[in-house]
Amino acid sequence: MAEFPPAVDPAVPSSSAYAAELRRGAGVRAFAPPVEAEFVQRHLADNTTLIRMTAVASVLLAVPRGVEQILLGAWTELQTGLYAATLASSVALLVLSFGPWFQRLYMPFAQVLVPLRNSLVAVVVAGVAARGQLEALMLLPLFVIGPFLVFGLRFRAAVFAVAITLVAYAATAVLVALPLPLILRTCTFLLIVAGGSGVVARTLERAARTRFLENHAMTELAQHDALTGLKNRRVFDEHLERLWQLAGQEGRPIGIVLIDVDHFKAYNDRYGHQAGDRALCQVARMLHVFVTRPLDLLARYGGEEFAVLLYDIDTLEAEQLAEQMRKAVCGLAIEHRGSRIGEIVTISAGVGVVEPSTKRRSRGALQLADEALYLAKTRGRNRVEVLDQGAHNVLETGVFALRSAPRG
Repeated sequence: MAEFPPAVDPAVPSSSAYAAELRRGAGVRAFAPPVEAEFVQRHLADNTTLIRMTAVASVLLAVPRGVEQILLGAWTELQTGLYAATLASSVALLVLSFGPWFQRLYMPFAQVLVPLRNSLVAVVVAGVAARGQLEALMLLPLFVIGPFLVFGLRFRAAVFAVAITLVAYAATAVLVALPLPLILRTCTFLLIVAGGSGVVARTLERAARTRFLENHAMTELAQHDALTGLKNRRVFDEHLERLWQLAGQEGRPIGIVLIDVDHFKAYNDRYGHQAGDRALCQVARMLHVFVTRPLDLLARYGGEEFAVLLYDIDTLEAEQLAEQMRKAVCGLAIEHRGSRIGEIVTISAGVGVVEPSTKRRSRGALQLADEALYLAKTRGRNRVEVLDQGAHNVLETGVFALRSAPRG
């Protein structure tokens, strides 16, 4: 009997991008681009309040100090210009953090504005300190801690911002002739603060990245069938409800295909349950080949049953797709000497195609496909039967209309 790999890896999250990142090690390095983009959005959402509070505080602290120095005439024109650029950067961060574009634009701009603003502050502080106002140096630790812990920057972006700030301060301090011992003491202290903040930020980001991956991997695990790796029945039912609403709004038909592996109990009895599991995985993999459109879904519906949900498809297209699936499973040529209709594994399929409306619920469409599957079984199995909108219009939901032969 030929063997094939599972439809998707049975250990679901091993087939997911999140599990792949976990296996690589969830350090502070960037994930693969799609996962990294999703993490950044989640990270921003989790830190929205902190980012906004920091942006507000930055503006509120900058305005009184700057106005005071300008009114007193304590700053040169260059220092006033640097202050204006600093204030403009702070206001830009404030606007970005509160605007509707926060999730989309904040991070790209913050990675530029934060190091720019902080380096300008470092230049101003060095100049002010050279004029005898040494208390201004007390501001510098805030601009070393901030990029790591309160601006929502990723670790590498924060390291860059802090490095630029330290270089700007040291270079300006030398140019304005601050005493060398003072420069050395200040820079040493700032490096210590930066090192401690960096360790904390690195630890927090690693934990956040690991938690992000684990949560998503567990979510995927809960959505998949453990044997075949396909979506499970709960996900199928939820997706059906969503598509039912969408199709009703857009006036699109929905197709449901219910598939049953013929005489599968006899297969298990003859070959054993492990062989049965392998056969189900082979069938699942083959069915998965035909479900490729974004809104379509293939799920293991229970036992040896599979369900396919097809959006915006007419009756003929749905019937042709189901027939292609049936032939493809026959093409696997999985030995089944316990079958009463041949010596290979076959499937029966019931297709229901309906046009959703507010007057009918999605369970009626599912029952229609179930009735079609019943017809396929009673008419000899290894076949496709179709019921369309006409049958759906007269369907009495909750009552199985056709009783001409036993099921199973």
